[in-house]
Amino acid sequence: MAAVTGMAAQKRAGAIEATARDTRIDAAKGVAIALVVLGHAKGIPAEFTVLAYSFHVPLFFLLSGWLSLRRNADTAVQRLATLARTLLVPYVFFFFVAYGYWLLTRQVGEKALRWGQTPWWEPLGGLVTGIGPRLYVHPALWFLPALLVTALVYFFLGKRLRPSAIALLSLPLAMLWTMAFPAAGLRLPFALDILPVALFFYACGALAGRTVSLPRSALTGGAAAMVLLVPWLWLAWSNGRVDINQLRFGASAWKFVLAALLGTSIVLLASPLAAKSAALRWMGRNTLLILCVHMLVFFVLSGMAAVLGLFPAGSKPGPAWALCVSGISIASCVPLRHLFLRYAPWVLGQRAAGAQAALR
Repeated sequence: MAAVTGMAAQKRAGAIEATARDTRIDAAKGVAIALVVLGHAKGIPAEFTVLAYSFHVPLFFLLSGWLSLRRNADTAVQRLATLARTLLVPYVFFFFVAYGYWLLTRQVGEKALRWGQTPWWEPLGGLVTGIGPRLYVHPALWFLPALLVTALVYFFLGKRLRPSAIALLSLPLAMLWTMAFPAAGLRLPFALDILPVALFFYACGALAGRTVSLPRSALTGGAAAMVLLVPWLWLAWSNGRVDINQLRFGASAWKFVLAALLGTSIVLLASPLAAKSAALRWMGRNTLLILCVHMLVFFVLSGMAAVLGLFPAGSKPGPAWALCVSGISIASCVPLRHLFLRYAPWVLGQRAAGAQAALR
């Protein structure tokens, strides 16, 4: 009996350890979402977008794969239900919030020139297809169906193949895809045209999460990150602008892949240092909320700026505006998180019990 009790205690301890949050991963996710928010802000320098876009979306796919270990024992039905609750429900909810705002404001100011003649029902095609450019009422939402499809495909492949095999097999496919598919001028529903690239980085994350130990020392991790900084800068800058949502991968497929891997490695190596920031840890725990809210805040603030005449004809927002609106959008998520968790946790893919625990 004592042996059985001891084994049960060990299993419980192992389960707690497996599901415990790693603050370094939270901080890495916080860095990634901060780069996403800044990259979407009007007025941010073009140089920033070239560097940040070279790796921030691959970093999100990689971190999602890193955390996939928690779900590897699910059945197909359980996995699909979890993905629908945590990704599809927020996708639909925040789409309709953005769609409502678009309907109310599309005849105002400069928007009337662009959207005034657009049929009211046209944006709904973006919701149904999940195609990034058609989600213009809320451009950031493209990532949710992309992650859903990627996680689901990896789940089924992972039942038969090791993460290393999936990463190795998906690498040449991703390289060929980035070189050939964009020229076709086609877009596939629910981010299937992004899947080969996303799957590679997701598999890399799943492999790294099982084989790689993040540095515990901020000094050691920071020093290792600095070693990779120069080659990443060269690769990212020479490859040019990347925008995975728009199927833009820069001038070279191999530079795109290497720059993305180096950029993600730098963030992961520097994660012990980033984990010292409570703000980054909080942002990393609330990436879904920030992703879905920040564009809505940008739209409202841009509309207010236009009405107040903050930017006269011929002038454009600058870096100060980009930093200001980014800070406001992230800060607004603090009260919104409390409201959603208390009154509508399903908006954030949470169950009621989990939401109450998160509030305490």
